[in-house]
Parts: sequence; C-alpha cells; structure tokens
Amino acid sequence: MKIGITGATGLIGRTLGKLAVAHGHEVIAFTRNPAKTYLDWAAEVRPVDMAAAMPLEASGIDVLVNLAGESVFGRWPEAKKKRIRDSRIEFTQKVTRCLAAASPRPSTLISGSAVGYYGDGGGSVLTEASGAGEGFLASVCVEWEAAARRAEQLGVRVVLLRTGVVLATEGGAFKLMRRAFSACVGGRLGSGTQWMPWIHVQDEARMILWAAEQSNVSGPLNLVAPGAVTNREFTRVLAKTLHRPAFMHAPAFALRLLLGEAAGMVLEGQHAVPQAALTGGFQFDYPSLDEALQALV
Repeated sequence: MKIGITGATGLIGRTLGKLAVAHGHEVIAFTRNPAKTYLDWAAEVRPVDMAAAMPLEASGIDVLVNLAGESVFGRWPEAKKKRIRDSRIEFTQKVTRCLAAASPRPSTLISGSAVGYYGDGGGSVLTEASGAGEGFLASVCVEWEAAARRAEQLGVRVVLLRTGVVLATEGGAFKLMRRAFSACVGGRLGSGTQWMPWIHVQDEARMILWAAEQSNVSGPLNLVAPGAVTNREFTRVLAKTLHRPAFMHAPAFALRLLLGEAAGMVLEGQHAVPQAALTGGFQFDYPSLDEALQALV
C-alpha cells in the first residue's frame, strides 16, 4: 500500500513511517518544509500548507494518516486554544476536501483524536462505545472526529485514533517524567487516584498500521494498553524501574496555578480500555506497564 502521513516528522509519525516501510509499504511523508526534510525511509516527501484551503495533494495514496496538530502541553491562553482547535478541526475539514478532489482517492482516512474525548472519566471503564465528556479537550475531540467522519460521505473508511499518553524515549511526556524522577523530584500528581491511560510508542505505531491493513476496522479506536493504571501506580512503577525515590508530590492547587485550565490533563483521567483492538485480534507487544518501562529504560 501507499501510506501518506501528515505529522511525519513527529514522534509517532516517524515511528509509524519506519514500521510501515519494514512491513513492505510505500510511505509518502507530508511536511511543511520538504526541501529541508530528509527521511531516508520515505519514498516521497510532499508539501503541506496548513493555512491553504487545499493543504495537500492526496492523489495516488491508499491510506492517509493524519497526525498533524498543535501541541497541547503548556498553558492555554485563548491564542493557544485557537491554534489547538484550528490545527485539528479546521485542518481535518480541509483534508476531507483534499480527499474529495483526489484522483485516485484514498480508500481510508486514519485521523488523530485522543482519550480526552471522554473528559474526566472518574473510575468508569471507558470503551469506544462510551459517550463524550465535558471540557475543552473533549469538545475539541468531538468536533475533530466529526470533521474526519465527513470523509465517510465520500465512501472513505474512517478510523479515529483516541490516543492515550504515548511512552517513548525520544520525546513526549515520558522524557520529561524520566528527567524528573532521575533527579529524585518525581512523584504523584494531585491525588494520584486519576486513571492514566498509556501506550508504548511501538504499540501505538503497530495499532495504527494494523488499522490501515485491516479493511474491516473503522470508527474509534482506544490507543491505550490493556494494563491500565492510576497515576499513583504509574509513579510507583516508574520509580522502581529507575531505582529512584518518588516522595515528591505536586498538589492539585499548585498544578492549577502553574498550568491553569490545562492542569485538567494531568489531574483528570480516563480508565480507557482498547476493547475494539482486542476484539479485532490485535496483540500488544507491551501490555503491562512494567514491560513497557523496562523496554524504554
């Protein structure tokens, strides 16, 4: 297959691209600076203009994986919120227009989303059939997924990636956590009772590629490991793996002072489970947190 990837230079995009090539697929990478981008695993590098009405050329691609999006880390002033929304909702709307204009047209759109779709799930077990929650990220995810589903009107199969915390040594949240714990200033966040849906980056890429290869997979997928843990348990296992103490504690009020509204990302949680993937026969390389952290460390 020919697989196009937006966000191809990011952590997940690079991992997915290399994995797809190893599986015998041809990868077309989309980037804003193709002249300055060298990806030795990509068969072709095409430009993408996030601001254009038709930001990319999707012709000749079998599967388009859209991983583009402004980082949600940091505080959320109104300008940041707008960038988060526009880079996801508005850009995905434009992508569906590109699919409509493509000839031949991709048969599948795999579009990013997040477990933030469920809002603060408390202790409830959340499958792909669970309803949307409340809050800024939940509302973004709902509109983001709706924008992607417009492609279904074109006869395109649509898969929605509700991703949890991706663990990788190269970047993302784990890199920051490892630095803090290695300096002996790691610890639980808030009460620590909030659920923390996680997934090893290799399983993240494997599940995306699995969804691309399985023509019967559609709709939302919870990209999380089956071994769900609370923040308190995650803290304990990470400290044990790094052979470091974890006596520090970041109180909820301090996190809210530091991050404002964005503190909800770490103080709220989702006990999300990968029911659709497990039902479909997907097998995780790293189903438990111990295995995942040992592999990373």
